[in-house]
Amino acid sequence: MSAVVDLDLDPSWSIGGKPHGGYLLAELVRPALDPAHPHPLTVSATYVTSPDPGPAELHVERLRTGRRVASSQLRLTQGGQVRVAALLTAGTWTPDAPPHWSAPGGPPELPALEDCPPTPAEHADGRTVGPLSHVDLRLDPSTAGWAQGAPAGRGEVRGWVRWGDGRPADAVDLLVFADVLPPVTFDLGLEGWVPTVELTVHLRGLPAPGWLRAVQSARLLRDGWLDESCDL
Repeated sequence: MSAVVDLDLDPSWSIGGKPHGGYLLAELVRPALDPAHPHPLTVSATYVTSPDPGPAELHVERLRTGRRVASSQLRLTQGGQVRVAALLTAGTWTPDAPPHWSAPGGPPELPALEDCPPTPAEHADGRTVGPLSHVDLRLDPSTAGWAQGAPAGRGEVRGWVRWGDGRPADAVDLLVFADVLPPVTFDLGLEGWVPTVELTVHLRGLPAPGWLRAVQSARLLRDGWLDESCDL
């Protein structure tokens, strides 16, 4: 099965004039799901070139449809040029299914929500972080010292996240939230946004209602390249 879907990339999701990587991933994945396989299990995307806001085409090629899993190849194009290429594995998550096993540790510890101030979309220097006009992000102050010129140097950012209008998140929304925290380079004293070259998201269940906890960390920054891992 192959299909072409017309998209209109929302400019309000842009950072520096280019659409946010998590927003793009959700835009690719949602039209590729079907009633028998309604939830993403794993998505891996390569951002070939940054698309522009506005019209785009999504090419969906179903590679395999099984009883439990469907695999698809996705390509976002503009002007005949591939902008984002992704592989999607989709299936069904059972609400409230208990884990058979989970590693020790549990969710990250965070300060109370009232002790974590909102992160504004508008910066004092005139920059606008588009995703934060849609998402309510409350950073743990101990990992946001860079905002006052005092980065901790741990390569970690933590916080609470939900939609700005308070609506509950669905499975595809997690693709957005997995890429919405500030880059950990801020905590290392490095300014400037970090463009996404590759983004892989593994989902292991449906989100609970309300605020979600998020912790983002890095293991290595070298030669201008950085890996980040975000747990929700």
